[in-house]
Amino acid sequence: MFKNKAKILIVLTFSIFMFGCGVQKNYKPTKTSLELQSIQKKEFDTSYKTAFASTLSVFQDKGYVISTADSATGFITANSHKKSGFIIFTGQSIEYIKATAFIETMPSKKIAIRLNFVNHQDTSSDYGMKGGNSVPIEESKFYQGIFEKIQKAIFVRTSR
Repeated sequence: MFKNKAKILIVLTFSIFMFGCGVQKNYKPTKTSLELQSIQKKEFDTSYKTAFASTLSVFQDKGYVISTADSATGFITANSHKKSGFIIFTGQSIEYIKATAFIETMPSKKIAIRLNFVNHQDTSSDYGMKGGNSVPIEESKFYQGIFEKIQKAIFVRTSR
C-alpha cells in the first residue's frame, strides 16, 4: 500500500516538473534586426502631424488601447484587449499584444513610421509565482496590412 502511494507521488512530482516547466516558450528570432526593420518601417509623403494622427487612429480602429502618445517624440504605445485563461500546472494566463510606433521626419523630408508588435503572455500561479513570455510578430503580411490602413488614413486626412 505504501509503495503504491510513493510511486504515485513520484510520478505526480515528475509530471509537474516536466510539464510545468515546458510552458515557457524559448524565442529564437527568425529574422535579423535589419530584416525586421525592413518589414516594420515605411516612409510616407505626408506631414508629421498627419502621419502621427493616422497611426494613432489606426491603432484605435484595430482595437488597441492607447497607453501613451507623445507627438513631440513621435512615440506611441498601445495594448490589445487582454484574453485570460488557465494553463495546467502554471495557473492563470493573460495574453495580449503590445504595440509601439515611432514616427520621425527623414532627411528626405518624408515621414518614416516604424511599428513593432509583440505577442505577450503573463502567467501567475496560486503560489504567487509570476512569469511571462514575449514573442515579436515577424510576419511581413501583418505589418503590410497595418501600413495599408495607415496609408488609407493619411489619404482620408489629406484629400479633404
